[in-house]
Amino acid sequence: MDDYLKVLLQVGSRLEQAGIPYMLSGSTAMNFYARPRMTRDVDIVVELGAPDVAGMVELFQEDFSIDEQEIREAIARQSLFNLIHYDTVVKVDCIVRKKTAYRQEEFKRRRTIDVQEQRIWVVSPEDLVLSKLYWARDSLSEMQLGDVSNIIDALPALDWAYMAHWARDLGIEPLLEKVKR
Repeated sequence: MDDYLKVLLQVGSRLEQAGIPYMLSGSTAMNFYARPRMTRDVDIVVELGAPDVAGMVELFQEDFSIDEQEIREAIARQSLFNLIHYDTVVKVDCIVRKKTAYRQEEFKRRRTIDVQEQRIWVVSPEDLVLSKLYWARDSLSEMQLGDVSNIIDALPALDWAYMAHWARDLGIEPLLEKVKR
């Protein structure tokens, strides 16, 4: 996990210095809210447009595998591109923030945590629950649903009204009801 943390701090610091808004998401974010589990990559949501592409390449090309065309395509499709750290081979999924009302609200609600005296932007726990349920909506992934239970167990004071509102919008209301305690 030390390699993942090292890469997370490096990427977060560079994005912060470049003024590129971001937030940690996925299982790495969950590890700051609930019982940690191993993960295969670091998921970071980034707010990028076409003018940011050259800057992203410049920020990371020295010690990460990064592909300019992949970034351009990810921005156009509102999808993701990868950074792979040369020394540790840690993969960072950079997810271009979607322009939907929910994803904009989710990004506004991000918060900061201090990790080894460095500020890191992270998704709120409610939005992490919603995202994991959204990812699990078709597959009913036991891993995603287990992560949701882990977060709910660790944080009993979640904002259920907020989650219910957006669960309706995202079409995952039955899944939220299933995991609600």
